[in-house]
Amino acid sequence: MFNEVSIATDRLALCLHTQRRIGAAHALVHLRRLVVACQQECGFDATDTSEARRLLAAMALPLQELDDALATDRLDTPAMVEAEHKLSFIRFQFWRIERLYRTARSADPSLRSG
Repeated sequence: MFNEVSIATDRLALCLHTQRRIGAAHALVHLRRLVVACQQECGFDATDTSEARRLLAAMALPLQELDDALATDRLDTPAMVEAEHKLSFIRFQFWRIERLYRTARSADPSLRSG
């Protein structure tokens, strides 16, 4: 799951730079699916207040803002810079979640087989 993050974010970055909105929209959908996969893999439920759950929730707004930016005709330079910042934030959040996930798996032997 986490190995797909760089593929999706790199594809989204390329599509943003080349103004390929359909490709960017597909990459954005891929990122949203990865968020859901993280929630399922990490076993979060609606009452979970863990740091990883908060990190995943924090990605909702930047993902929505990227989606909104793609609805425009073309991204001008300031909008492109803002989109790149949001994408960088999303990459960082996924990295933090992966670190938490791997730490938890190494600390709890029952999670290693899954």
